[in-house]
Order: sequence, then C-alpha cells, then structure tokens
Amino acid sequence: MQRKYSYPLIVAAGMLGVTAGASMAFASNQDNQANQANQGYQANRVPAGTEQRDEESESAIKDAWLHGKLESALLFNEHLNNFSIDTDVKHGIAYLKGAVESDIDRDLAGEIAKSINGVTEVENELVVDKAQATMSQNNEAAQERQGFKQSVGNATLTARVKSKLLMNGNTGGMAINVDSEKGVVTLSGEVKSSEEKDLAVKLASNTSGATSVTDELVVKSN
Repeated sequence: MQRKYSYPLIVAAGMLGVTAGASMAFASNQDNQANQANQGYQANRVPAGTEQRDEESESAIKDAWLHGKLESALLFNEHLNNFSIDTDVKHGIAYLKGAVESDIDRDLAGEIAKSINGVTEVENELVVDKAQATMSQNNEAAQERQGFKQSVGNATLTARVKSKLLMNGNTGGMAINVDSEKGVVTLSGEVKSSEEKDLAVKLASNTSGATSVTDELVVKSN
C-alpha cells in the first residue's frame, strides 16, 4: 500500500503514540467505571453499534501509532533504503511491499517490523530488485524524507558533540559553537589555550557519527 501522508506526519504519529495509548487506556478505564455504576441505565441509552464503532476507532488509532513507529525504525536504520519500502499496519499486522537491494535487506526489514511492540504479525512481500530500489531514491517524496532524515541526523550529531564538550571539565563547552552537516562538525568560538582547542577537536572527532572536524576555534589572547 502506498503511503498517503507526508513523512513528518507519519513520524509525528509514531512519537505521539505513547500519548495516544495512554489516552485510550484512561478513556477505557473511565468507561468501565461508568458502566459498572449505571449498568441498567446505560444498557437502554447506548445506541446499537456504538461499541463496535468505538472498537474500530481505537483499533485505527493504534494501527496509525504502530505505522509511525515502523516508518521511523526503517528510516533511521543505516543499512536500509526505506524510500523503496511501502508500509502499512492493519489490525496489528505489518505489511511490507516494494523493492530492496538484497535478501539481507529484505530479512532485516522484516525483523525490524517484528521488533515493534504491538505488531502481531508481518506480511513481508518485499522483492529483491536493486535497480527498482535505486530508482525509488530519485522521486520527490524520497527526497523530502531524505532531507528530513538529514536534518534530524545533523541535530543529533551536534547534540552529541555539545554534550561531550559540556561534560569535560577541561573545555569551555558553553563558549564553543557546534554545527554539523552530513557528518562534518564545525567548531567555532574562543578557547583559553591551544591545549583546550586540541582537546575540543579530539572530542568532536571521536564522537559517533562525525566523519571530520572543521576547526575554526580561536585561542583568546591574554
């Protein structure tokens, strides 16, 4: 099934899943208390079919939540090109369609889907077709998702480096500016000594996800 929603919306659904789940649990608990207190009255007042509609609505919300989690897990897996993988979740069953570059990628996508808490079954219909999988990276939707993924990756790397600088007592983390772009970390600002400058560069270089460091730090003159 083709995706019908913009990727940021799908990811937002996954991130908001816990909130939605908690709200459903609270609403269900409130309904149970009301039914126990007014059982006879409610039996005569609830229109026929209401309970079935409520169950269907709750199931649809849960499926949307699981779909978001699945999309996010595939997007941020560094070994998969999720732009060629179409996903859907219905009644707890995850469906995978599209093309991947190898049998390993096919099995990996299936295992990721199985690992999502709440997914009861996986229908893996992915085919191994390297040409088709590569072609899928060039469409507009794929480019939009790639840009979103890159933005998140840049922010994550920046946060990792900044945290290292702040936690190290020998670097003035607050005075060092950190920017990241596709694995390249840029450090700027003033430091107190050449030793602090070298340490900051080394900490950034040793951060997971950093491919290189651009040193624009200036040693403050006494």
